[in-house]
Amino acid sequence: MIKKFRISKGWSQEQLAQFSGLSVRTIQRIERGHNAGLESLKCLAAVFELDVSILQKEKFSENELFWGANPILPVTNAHETAKFYEEKLGFEIETVRSNPPYAVVARDQTIIEFGEGSKDYSGTGVCVVFVSDVNIIYKEYSDKQIEFLGDVAYRDYDSRDFRIKDNNGNVLIFCSPLINQQELIEVGNTVKRKE
Repeated sequence: MIKKFRISKGWSQEQLAQFSGLSVRTIQRIERGHNAGLESLKCLAAVFELDVSILQKEKFSENELFWGANPILPVTNAHETAKFYEEKLGFEIETVRSNPPYAVVARDQTIIEFGEGSKDYSGTGVCVVFVSDVNIIYKEYSDKQIEFLGDVAYRDYDSRDFRIKDNNGNVLIFCSPLINQQELIEVGNTVKRKE
């Protein structure tokens, strides 16, 4: 839908990025069908002079009540935190705002937001990030200067995960479930472990 609106205006992806304040990579990712955060949708809706609900309806069925969740982690400096996630964790910066201090990063389908509103609570956040192969992510991060909280391991709660701290002390748990979620739904929520 975004591509259709962009082309109808005669804009390139670079122009849409400039007009919206988003990165070109974010525009490309959204046009490829990846989820966009609410802040990104608001920026695009403003540029296209549309109500954001029009862009949201394209993503979701009218029968769905829950459209997802994005954590907002408490940080001391949203811009520095976004840079940390970009440089150390491979996320793309989608939005950085100064008033109020706020940032959004994304990697594939994962969107994480940061806010400075509760600086007293900086470093107290916890975010679980579901990934398809936790071993690949663990290996990717092992070569970077990141604070690990233990090694990658199988857990009693049917997952394999590892934990790190971001530059504020917030804990990120990177997790690969050991059950096939689609099979679970199809068989009526009877737990079945992956082989």
